[in-house]
Amino acid sequence: MHMPGLIPLLIVLALAFLLFSRPGRISNLMEDLGKGIRGFRKGLSDPQDQSAQPPAETPRQVQDQNEQRQRDNAQN
Repeated sequence: MHMPGLIPLLIVLALAFLLFSRPGRISNLMEDLGKGIRGFRKGLSDPQDQSAQPPAETPRQVQDQNEQRQRDNAQN
């Protein structure tokens, strides 16, 4: 088993310093994570907004262009 290199060790120490440098930093991160999860679950469970109703008229269908190409090729 070998020791990690200097660069990975410095990266881990820098991350640890950022997380533990101020008191309450981790609890704030966990609180934000919890709010995000609650918001995601609420978005999944709520019915669709009334403002997102389908348009009044149906969208136009795209015509099949293969038939037109075959006719053009047959004429040439």
